[in-house]
Amino acid sequence: MLGWLKPNRTRQERALAMHAQMAMATRPPYAATASPREDPDSLVGEAVFHSGPVHEVLMKLAYGIAPQRPLKEAAEDALAAMSAVVVLRPSWIAYCDARFGLNPEATDAFSETNRQWVDGDTARAWPRFAQAKPAVITATERIAELRSSLVEFCGYEFKEWVGQTA
Repeated sequence: MLGWLKPNRTRQERALAMHAQMAMATRPPYAATASPREDPDSLVGEAVFHSGPVHEVLMKLAYGIAPQRPLKEAAEDALAAMSAVVVLRPSWIAYCDARFGLNPEATDAFSETNRQWVDGDTARAWPRFAQAKPAVITATERIAELRSSLVEFCGYEFKEWVGQTA
């Protein structure tokens, strides 16, 4: 391989890794600093709601990283786990639309808030909750593993990059 191609590839990989860090840091409950809830089952709906954007960034990362990178395996594992969650997203959106009387085409703040944040009882009443909860737990674990691989790959964590401290 030509030597001058390698730096561009690394720059592209770092950009993908940084974008993945940012997406996961801003999407609860996948963020490392996700706020604890009185009823942890309420996080299931939030996780399913945010699964679309997280799945998209994981696809870009998994397919954009060179096969010899140790990060590749962690990205593929997280993508596989998130795939089990993202397939539930349309069902979750339809459930919330019916439950709260929302227009399925609505993307206003009120509708999006009702799809994202629900109480534990509402989440447990969703017919696919029993399938979603273990999928969300697995995806969250794989993303935590990926996050540590991303920190190792990039040399810093996203919250450090924006000047935040934990």
